[in-house]
Amino acid sequence: LKFCFVVGPLGLALAVMPKTELKLSFMDLELPAKWAQVAAAGLGVGVSYMGWKWYQHQCRASRRLKRPYQPSESYPSDASLDDACDDIAKIVTWIQDAVIQPLDARFPGKLFSGDCIAQPSTPLVLVIGNHSAGKSTFINSLLGLSAQETGVAPTDDGFTVLERKEPGAETKIEEDGPTLLGNRSFKGLLHFGQPFWGHLRRKRMVLPANSEMPYGIQIVDTPGMIDMPTKIQKVNEGGRGYNFLEVVRWFAKRADLILLLFDPDKPGTTGETLEVLTKSLQGLDHKFLIVLNKVDQLDNSVDFARAYGTLCWALSKVIPRKDIPAIYTMYNAGVDASQHKEHKLPLANFRAKRDEVVQEVMRAKSRHW
Repeated sequence: LKFCFVVGPLGLALAVMPKTELKLSFMDLELPAKWAQVAAAGLGVGVSYMGWKWYQHQCRASRRLKRPYQPSESYPSDASLDDACDDIAKIVTWIQDAVIQPLDARFPGKLFSGDCIAQPSTPLVLVIGNHSAGKSTFINSLLGLSAQETGVAPTDDGFTVLERKEPGAETKIEEDGPTLLGNRSFKGLLHFGQPFWGHLRRKRMVLPANSEMPYGIQIVDTPGMIDMPTKIQKVNEGGRGYNFLEVVRWFAKRADLILLLFDPDKPGTTGETLEVLTKSLQGLDHKFLIVLNKVDQLDNSVDFARAYGTLCWALSKVIPRKDIPAIYTMYNAGVDASQHKEHKLPLANFRAKRDEVVQEVMRAKSRHW
């Protein structure tokens, strides 16, 4: 290429030189100055054209997609499924490295962060909130059975993945953290260390026929967010022994829907909730729904207005937006103890809002695929 771009302009320069200064000898024959100029011009144009065509060929070759390997045209009849999985993994890895990551480098916000191979293949719903916000109660009502412990005080200190399984010999399969981390979809949690592994589990259960929970969706129940003394937080990762904010961030980035529940008794955001909203859920506004749960515990419209207003005021300090996101006000009909209490509030409207939240959970599949 350098030769072409040097010889080509040199030939053109010779072609425009004055005739009196140009002499061209070829095989002991002197050509007239006029023909010498024509020959130099032809040489310059020809060499320059060849150089340009070669440069175009190299550009096209550099842009041409190349297979990272040569897949076999057909598999023998005795081939195992692992062979096909390995080929698919190679294809996805190449697409990620050759196509997705270069695009990701050009756009702000790391839209495609994460390993495509390790992405959860099952739609995921993440449920987070303050302690005693009704997270486990909502999940139990969705499942149709008491899979998670409930109570006013914090009852669960770990992340529990719940999934409906097909009826079989075993009605319930529980996996502890180290076992679950052997699953490709959850291998990304390995780097949070052994202190976290003991706070991770999965439950796969056969549910009643009338359960609202569909097949093919995983729901993650999380520890209730509370405030600890400042000294304990600084010494021991917020008092939990592992980086709670980063774990929530890991699940939130991979979740198809995030439910953020608040209790009307504590509608304000705790310090840990504040950090989750500003750090763990940053840039994921399109995924999460804010829910003011257990509104049936409020006696009248004045109490409701105070709880709703307090939550809006607290969120306005955290979410840097002019408009507050929609807040779903609901309660768990048929589960909460106060269902037989006589109310002055429109409970039918709150039950309708709960149905909307459940429908959003059902839409996790369409969000995922």
